[in-house]
Amino acid sequence: ELVSFMDFGQNTSDITGFFQDGREFAVVGLQDAASFVEITDPSNPVELGRISGGNSIWRDLKYWNRHVYIGTEASDGVKVVSVDDPNNPVLVNTISDFGNSHNIHIDADGYLYVVGAATHDVWIYDLSFPAYPQQIGTWNGEYLHDIEVYNNKLYGAAIYSGLFYIIDVSDKTNPTTLVSYNTGGGYISTHDCAVTYDEHYLLTGDETTGGHIKIWDISDYGNINLVSEYMTNPSHSAHNLYIRPETDLPIIS
Repeated sequence: ELVSFMDFGQNTSDITGFFQDGREFAVVGLQDAASFVEITDPSNPVELGRISGGNSIWRDLKYWNRHVYIGTEASDGVKVVSVDDPNNPVLVNTISDFGNSHNIHIDADGYLYVVGAATHDVWIYDLSFPAYPQQIGTWNGEYLHDIEVYNNKLYGAAIYSGLFYIIDVSDKTNPTTLVSYNTGGGYISTHDCAVTYDEHYLLTGDETTGGHIKIWDISDYGNINLVSEYMTNPSHSAHNLYIRPETDLPIIS
């Protein structure tokens, strides 16, 4: 049941949410900004502020420890926004080691990963001091479009080759590739991946028309096998995949 909506008058891209001090918020990627919206009362969303940026149809947004991180395909680096007072989001820093990026990810231990940026395929930052990210490591292999980091392993989707990667990031200063595997999707295929909580299975999504969800048995890196696949409609593709926390339910867009 739709209880409310907001029209920003421009393109929107990614979205994230966070819960802080008894209140709930959404952060919405716009074409020229990130919008901070209170949704504590979902029937009455209230925009609290915007952090402006370069023009792009793509912004990726993540929250960690009273800060929001904004990556974009505009040449903005990654903006660091304090929401300590969520009524007044404040830009406090910018990661400027690169211009544009495609995706950012923050793991459960407070490390920020940036993919789709220049010079390195993965940039890793320590968020111990969330307003001042410290770059501590990089990885180079090929362009990764989307990643998930779980239990000190980075699962990466290499969209241009059709490979997925599993990378050991227990030592953030020296990530080590454990395995790469060809999903058979070819060019513009593995858009995203998601790992099950027991790490026995990896789901990949192909963004090609008629793209499949593929489920891989990865319990033995030396013997990876396709165990199942699913396609919603021959004219559709799979974009992003998530495992709903603490369940065996994949959510697919």
